Amino acid sequence: MVGACIVLTLFSLYRTRDNFYKNLAGETQKGLQAYRSFTISREARAEAAQNDLAGISQGNPGVYILVIGESQNRLHMSAYGYDKETTPWLNQMKNDAHTVFFTDARSCHTHTVPVLSYALTDKNQYNQRDLSKSLTLIEAAKAAGFHTVWLSNQVRYGAWDTPTSVIADEADEQVWLNGHAGETTDTNVYDGNLADSLKQVKTTDKTLIVIHLMGNHGSYRDRYPQEFAVFAGDSPEALYDNSIRYNDFVVQNIYEAAKAMPNFQGLVYCSDHADDVDRNLGHDASHFTQDMTKIPFYMIFSDAYEKHYPGILQELRLHKDSRFTNDLLYNAMLGIMGIVVPSDYEEQNDLTSADYNADKERFRTLHGQQELD
Repeated sequence: MVGACIVLTLFSLYRTRDNFYKNLAGETQKGLQAYRSFTISREARAEAAQNDLAGISQGNPGVYILVIGESQNRLHMSAYGYDKETTPWLNQMKNDAHTVFFTDARSCHTHTVPVLSYALTDKNQYNQRDLSKSLTLIEAAKAAGFHTVWLSNQVRYGAWDTPTSVIADEADEQVWLNGHAGETTDTNVYDGNLADSLKQVKTTDKTLIVIHLMGNHGSYRDRYPQEFAVFAGDSPEALYDNSIRYNDFVVQNIYEAAKAMPNFQGLVYCSDHADDVDRNLGHDASHFTQDMTKIPFYMIFSDAYEKHYPGILQELRLHKDSRFTNDLLYNAMLGIMGIVVPSDYEEQNDLTSADYNADKERFRTLHGQQELD
């Protein structure tokens, strides 16, 4: 199936029918080669990882959940000040004592593959690591003794998520709700079904669950059931806002299911990138705008986590208004889970560390090629 991924990826590079995704063909050859190398070198990376993971700590027991949103712009979320009530649940949760609500998170790129290839590995914009040899979040969690689960409503084998699929395939359990393949964003079911899938997961005393939403990906009207069409009209803004409203409902249900799990510790939510809906540009990097990087990012923890790891929560709360780019999600997740990989630990990139470097001038996007405002 990896071969099929590569064929589909190469095929997509020469497709220009849909302007919304045309910049995928404009990714640099160096970047594309890194993605292909990441896919092809899976077995070699697994062997190298044995050395890279030497001395890894065993982490903090419990169930941890990472929810990856898709194409969600915080400027269209009422929890972040938008004038339409698109996130009624998050409006309340942002002020809950269990929540750490980050105000200045940005994406490291505006396309899913470049974002998640960094966000889910130890490669980021601020180090010189080779992506094709990078450790993944799943590899690190498994080495620390965690049972790993991947739940997704994205296309498993398609044009935009080949490296993501490789990372997901490392998980002990996988559930793919989307039966489509290739160059498509069609879905069989709405994201709400992921909460039902989560309820079926049998957790262990140490479990990491990654949930990948279809989220707010165009076409927007396909992302939500009709009962969530609360904003009238067919404008991109109205359709997008309806999808945001439904996303809020989906994450609420995921959180409620997570909270009911034995030994639940925390849920982290972060979008891959945003859409520039107001200019009708989507997330096409060839028409880059800063709005394409303005993403939501928040965490919700249990009472048990607060009791056992107050120091970690203290650092996270101190950094809630600090700048963060989501290529540092790998570092944040390991920090929250108490996992330290001695060979690749970067305290300056770890939100749970007192030495996190919050200097705004250092942060970039488009894999280091573009400054952030």
